[in-house]
Amino acid sequence: MEELIERILLAGAGAFTLTKEKAEKIVDDLIKRGKVAKKDQAKFLKKLLKRGKNTRVEIEKIVEKSMTNVLNKFNIPTKSDIDALMKKIEKLEKK
Repeated sequence: MEELIERILLAGAGAFTLTKEKAEKIVDDLIKRGKVAKKDQAKFLKKLLKRGKNTRVEIEKIVEKSMTNVLNKFNIPTKSDIDALMKKIEKLEKK
């Protein structure tokens, strides 16, 4: 189950990951088409990369929230739930 959750999270984040190389190709294409001025290339590239990063972060939050809801719906304990139980067990063992 944990592996499936990780794959879903990575797929969602990967779908919106924009590498610098891809962004440069997009900007170069826009320059060739006359949509972006050559002098604005660096500024536009930086803006495009920032937007890609922000989108990825937002999607990660949405996926994380959705996965938490699924885990809660099926009453599956989270890592923090298990960690809390392990601490309680350790305390009981010491007594």
